[in-house]
Amino acid sequence: MKRSKRTYIYTDKKHSEKGIFSTVLAVLSFAFLILTIVSSYKKGGDVGGNVGAVVFVCTLFSAVGIIIGSFGRKEKEKFILFANIGIIWNVVNLFMVSGILYAGI
Repeated sequence: MKRSKRTYIYTDKKHSEKGIFSTVLAVLSFAFLILTIVSSYKKGGDVGGNVGAVVFVCTLFSAVGIIIGSFGRKEKEKFILFANIGIIWNVVNLFMVSGILYAGI
């Protein structure tokens, strides 16, 4: 039987801090969006301006997360996994907010 040659690649690359921050913003935005959806459902849609302010902050988090994630993708000699995850998740969050606004109008 032929054995495959095992090779190890050692690298000094690290994950982009901007990419990690973008992913953290995406997680926070998603968590607050889910909490606002659940609270709105429990109250029968009769929520005050506080919930609207939270959704607005989630929109800001997502927009900033996309910008920071794109800067994280451009860094040299860094892994871009978290930057990609952050960008994609923040775009999904923006689509969720857009869907909420469209359904509410």
